Amino acid sequence: MLATENLMKEHQLILKYVDLMERYAAFSLKHPDAPLLLEKAACFIDFIHEFADHFHHAKEEDILFRYLGVPGVLTHCNPVPQMLMEHDKARGYVRNMEQAVQEKALTTLADNAAQYARLLTEHIYKEDNILYPMGEAGLSDQAKTALLKEYAQTDERLDSPAIWAKYEALCAELGLALDALAN
Repeated sequence: MLATENLMKEHQLILKYVDLMERYAAFSLKHPDAPLLLEKAACFIDFIHEFADHFHHAKEEDILFRYLGVPGVLTHCNPVPQMLMEHDKARGYVRNMEQAVQEKALTTLADNAAQYARLLTEHIYKEDNILYPMGEAGLSDQAKTALLKEYAQTDERLDSPAIWAKYEALCAELGLALDALAN
């Protein structure tokens, strides 16, 4: 039984958006007459707010990190405060992106998108390869069962199938739109 498997699956969709956002930024900077990133920034920002912050973090920050905070679960060190600090840093980049969109400042938007992408890529690597394995090793089967039950309740409350359908479709649409322009 894995307590982090679904979170890792969510990370894969987040990384797809990060990659797309970087590709949109590169295209926009190369073709400033077609500031595609400015045009589609609202899609990326919406995804970050709704999928990453609201949906994913409802399980990661509010459930998993609480279970990992139980004494004896993380026996070597506790990287959770660092992960939370990185979540806050990422939110700062998103606020900067929102401001750049309002100001129609393509370079600022692209810079913050790049910093967000770099941070998230490294952050997800640390969670998937360090924190989550530590948690899996330290959590009892009883704790994992309780944690998974809370995940399921959160998924039901937030309508997980609808969220996944919405953002997988948007990811495909954004990818196709960029591919059509790049060719």
